Amino acid sequence: MAHVSVVHRPDDPRIFERECRSLADAGYAVSLLAPGAEEHETHGVRLVSLPRRPRATRWLSAGQLLAQLHRLRPDVVHVHDPELLTLFPLLRPLGPRLVYDMHEYVGQAVAGKHYIPASLRRPAAWGTLFAQRTLASLADGVVGVVPEQFEQLGARPRLRVLLPNYPRFARFSHAALRTELAADDRLRLIYIGSLTRSRGVSLMLDVVRDAGEGVVLYLGGDFYDPVFAAEVSQRVAEELRGRVRLLGRIPPSEVPHYLASAEVVWVPSLPTGQYRRPTVATKLFEGMACGLAALVSDLPGRAPVVAGERCGVLVPPTVEGHLAGVRSLLAARSEIAAMGRRGREAVRGRYSWEVIEHRLVDFYAELRARRPA
Repeated sequence: MAHVSVVHRPDDPRIFERECRSLADAGYAVSLLAPGAEEHETHGVRLVSLPRRPRATRWLSAGQLLAQLHRLRPDVVHVHDPELLTLFPLLRPLGPRLVYDMHEYVGQAVAGKHYIPASLRRPAAWGTLFAQRTLASLADGVVGVVPEQFEQLGARPRLRVLLPNYPRFARFSHAALRTELAADDRLRLIYIGSLTRSRGVSLMLDVVRDAGEGVVLYLGGDFYDPVFAAEVSQRVAEELRGRVRLLGRIPPSEVPHYLASAEVVWVPSLPTGQYRRPTVATKLFEGMACGLAALVSDLPGRAPVVAGERCGVLVPPTVEGHLAGVRSLLAARSEIAAMGRRGREAVRGRYSWEVIEHRLVDFYAELRARRPA
């Protein structure tokens, strides 16, 4: 079987670490086709390189991708990008079972893209939703993160499985501290993920600016907008010098060590079209797995976890709300470790990949037992 992406890196945690590795452990022959992969086999998964291209020219990879699939002749082609649905009409006659993995609310994600002119975002979102609904009907199965995503599809395919983005707990169970970060005696907050306005990066900088000298923020991840990257870098170098550290992109294998060096995982999502809907905040659960308390915007998919597990602080998704949250954590710093312990045990028992891994294996067993659509 072949898992395919022209967007995600070959070390993407959902694709490689969780889905591909679990299927390999279950005895399947698994290939992962991804941009920039070094061709070798690791953890039972064969990595196959695709060209690394800018967004505007990714379609040029279609020929090479189809050639690789023709060479591999997989029983299942499992795609992780909505743009790859356009290959389903070409792949359907060749016989493999087709799986579409819905990582996000696609229409809402398109509507929030900074590189699409504002006047075109709504029509682009509607067009994307229509194309997704039409082309996904050619699939033999669909994988989602939350049930609300399936509302964007039609009646087909009927075979569906929910795989929330819960972390593989074993990966976080023995994280070693980064001493240069852990030694800071200020309240250590950390965010690792996409560095965009919609993820709350500007909000975090504003909060740290106003919170006083007792706080430090570790900020890791990639920028996708060079203008925004320059703006953040300037603020960090000037008004926030010494209070925010830019860590750059952190490989997934290193993420646990950086998280374990902080005290609070910060999830400051804003109520955009994407985040007003129920979702699974991967970074929240990764921080909890490392024993961190959580500072989280009170949005669907996050609030029930933080409130129910008593593992952090829920606040309105505003600068004022998050500033109040930081101040409450400063005032109750002695309680942070207990919040972290409760969160860690919750992930171990209820929100880990190990708890739901069987769903993927069962889905594939049923998929292969059925005749292709």
